[in-house]
Amino acid sequence: MKQPIWILAACTLLIMSCGRKTVPAKTTDIRTTNSPAVKAPEHKNVTVTPVPVNEEKGKTDTKKEIKEELLPMVVIDGMGNIITPKEKLPEEIAAKADYRILSRAFTPNQRTNLVYRYKIVPPRILFVPESYIKTTSRGKYVVYRKKFWYWQKEDGLFYLDETYYK
Repeated sequence: MKQPIWILAACTLLIMSCGRKTVPAKTTDIRTTNSPAVKAPEHKNVTVTPVPVNEEKGKTDTKKEIKEELLPMVVIDGMGNIITPKEKLPEEIAAKADYRILSRAFTPNQRTNLVYRYKIVPPRILFVPESYIKTTSRGKYVVYRKKFWYWQKEDGLFYLDETYYK
């Protein structure tokens, strides 16, 4: 008679413990980031110096010009807002980019998933200059904030890997 009581008590305890569900608390704090995709390279103090005149050949003075280096830019943030207008992008990329199609936000489910898993909503699309790009057999990519991978598509822009929000 004692054995069925203990079995019944154990089954009741098992059913009660499995019936509890843990639901994460809802957060309303959705952070977006507009910081550069990767660290900008450090430049030493470089000045423009005149080249000495070559008197033998009769050349005139010329100055060395330092080419301005492009920095990574957020094109479309996680909310679908256009951060970088087409005028600031290089011409070959701006011609291919269609902002009507690109300016889509994450769905509410995707956004809550990103906030729950990563505590931020990363940008959807980045522009990254060639000096920051890494290449593999799968394609060209860049790592944003040491955790988000962006892959380059045909238009030259980098899109967030779909594994983060699917």
